[in-house]
Amino acid sequence: MRRFQFPLLAAVAVIGLTSITQAAAPAPVPVPYGWTGFYAGIEFGGAWSDQAVNYSPNDPVAAALLSGNGGIGAGEQPVPSGYRISQSGPVGGFEAGYNWQAGSNWLLGLEADFSFSPMSGRAGGTSIVDAGSVPVDLQTTSAEQSTDWYGTVRGRAGWLVTPNLLLFGTGGFAFGRVDGSANYMTSFGGVGHSGDVSFECPGSGGLCFAGSSSATRTGWTAGGGAEWLLDQHWSAKIEYQIVDLGTEPVRITALALCTVCGVTTTTPSSFTAAFRDQFNVVRLGLNYRY
Repeated sequence: MRRFQFPLLAAVAVIGLTSITQAAAPAPVPVPYGWTGFYAGIEFGGAWSDQAVNYSPNDPVAAALLSGNGGIGAGEQPVPSGYRISQSGPVGGFEAGYNWQAGSNWLLGLEADFSFSPMSGRAGGTSIVDAGSVPVDLQTTSAEQSTDWYGTVRGRAGWLVTPNLLLFGTGGFAFGRVDGSANYMTSFGGVGHSGDVSFECPGSGGLCFAGSSSATRTGWTAGGGAEWLLDQHWSAKIEYQIVDLGTEPVRITALALCTVCGVTTTTPSSFTAAFRDQFNVVRLGLNYRY
């Protein structure tokens, strides 16, 4: 019976050592969840813009007025143009999309979002019409710009730095509701005419030209960011976008025809205010993955 003691003891030792090794070994690292699939969520942040508004004439009368060659008085200057309108405000809304994970490091996707963006801003400028008058006669233009909402449909392409951290670029189609308004007034009044076109500003310094526009415009967007896969269902991201909805023309028209020019005119003078609808967005997002 003694010749069987060593194999028996060896077997017991191997079983015991295996048990101890298994107990001491670290727990296996869980396999990260993949990115492929549909998702939807919310996004919120802030937006800002600092774009110029420029004026251009639609007739000879407006051309003389805007250029400062209207002959109203000594030292006449051009109508203020090209000043910048600063807008800022919160943004927030909804987004949804689909991701395709290609291998262990690449991701392609398609995403759409819609955001409310109550941004608005106002600016203006003043210049001299007649430096020889006492007090000096002045002319003023002012403009207001706002963005009510916007949306995008974009492609995404990214690199997985780690299985749970994505760096991505994005770009595509954008649309949004924009508003613009502008006016012109003088401190003394004034008139002008050429052929059938004229204007008359009230002597009390009230509005002389005014106009506004509200439209849904289209354009492009581009940006990038980072997204973290938190678990099987949730991800969080930070993202920058630049949104360009083109240039919005607003027609600014004389509110009254000239009544003291000695000729009959039927067409109010007008000029166009061109608003650049471009803004920047930084936002956070939280998505649920299906």
